[in-house]
Parts: sequence; C-alpha cells; structure tokens
Amino acid sequence: MRIHLIIFALMTAFVGSQAFGEGDIELAFPFSLESRQISVKVRPGLKNTRSLPSASLRKARLSMLEKQVISDENLRALADYGDGLAALKYVRILVSRYQGQRAHASDIAYYAAVAVGSGRVWPLRDMINAMRLLDPVTEPKKRVREYIAVLYAHAWAGNTMALDAVVEFNGDGLLFGEMSDATRAKILAQSKVNGNGRTELRLAVRLMINSERPAEETKLAQTYLVRASGSDNLAIKTTAENLLLLLNATKE
Repeated sequence: MRIHLIIFALMTAFVGSQAFGEGDIELAFPFSLESRQISVKVRPGLKNTRSLPSASLRKARLSMLEKQVISDENLRALADYGDGLAALKYVRILVSRYQGQRAHASDIAYYAAVAVGSGRVWPLRDMINAMRLLDPVTEPKKRVREYIAVLYAHAWAGNTMALDAVVEFNGDGLLFGEMSDATRAKILAQSKVNGNGRTELRLAVRLMINSERPAEETKLAQTYLVRASGSDNLAIKTTAENLLLLLNATKE
C-alpha cells in the first residue's frame, strides 16, 4: 500500500522527476493567470532620452520608440541604462536564439530581470527558466542581487510564479544561498495571503526528499503539509493529504 501511495502522490504532485535545484522539484499545478501577471515596478528605469551619454544612443532610442528596428548592440546598451522596453526587446531576441543554452543563460536572466523590474512582467518565466541554468558560484553577485530584488518584490506583491521561484532558489548551495528565517517567514505569510497551499507543499517536498532528514525537519514538513491540506485547490489539498499519510507512515 505504501508503494501505491508514493506513486499516487508523485504522479499527482510533480512533472516527471525533473529536478531544478538541489532537492527541488517543479510542482505540476499551474499558476492562475491573474496571479502570475501581478507586476511591480522595482527600478525607476530610464526616464528621459536626453540623459543618455551619446548622440547615437539617443537616436537609437528615439527610433525604437517609433517602432523601428535597432541593432542588438543598441538594445543591450539601452537596457544597461535601465530602459525596460529595450531590455524586453533584447531578451526576446536572446530567447529566440539561445533559449536553454547555459552559455547565454546569465544574459537572458539578467535582461529579463531588467524588463520585469521595469513593470513588464511578461518575461518572468524566461527569467526563471534561465536562472535554473546558472552556476551559483560563478554568477556575478551584481546580477544575483538584481534577481533577488525583482523576484522578492513580485513575490511579496502576490505573484505566485515569483513566490515559487523565491522558494526554489533559496537554499544551501543554491543561487540565493541559505534561506534566512526572515525570508521563510515572509514566504509563509505571503502564501497564507495567496491561500492555495502551493508554497507549503513545495517546502514540505524539499524536506521530504531528504531520506536522512533530522526529526525536526520531519516535524516541519508535517506542519507544512497540514497547512497545504487546507488549500482551496483540490489537487493541492489531495496531494498534501496523501503526502501527510506517507510521512506519518514512514515515522512509524
């Protein structure tokens, strides 16, 4: 019976067995359209063409605003000066050419972050997908700080895709490093506001896949699953209840 319970729980909760981070698995439950489109303006960005340092860049920006095609180099330069529209256009070019390629993942993630941070939330998924390919050791700290600023701001505003990513990239050996107690508290508080139990389920799974977890982590996973079992999402609720049965059975 335990084997069937494990199979049922895993088939219900996860997409195959694709791990994105150390001890992390993507949940299969889709984000609601409304929640994943919540947008926050994190940076003021480029406000005035006249503030650009060269005539060629000023001309390029005016051309872009008139919906003319400008060079990749000018798009990147404008994005580096905080132009969110240029960043959006540039990251779309990068994704069309290099999506899934580790060598270009940092540029995709960073310029997507610039675009999302300017209030253009559409490339958030591209940003997160690219971040999964980054090396936590070699990724420039300046860029990591930008990912954190953008994801946290959107997560605390209720964007469930961003909140999921905050959970995914926090941890020992992961891109954002070990999760602090303050961050964990904010995650749980926002998840309670969201009310669907998705985050608690993910936190529980992260603990449960470690077969050598200490007793206090088993207890914490149980707490998360109890909260997730109160979800208004039937799939999440059912999965949490079954994983709770599995957890309790393995404790016996």
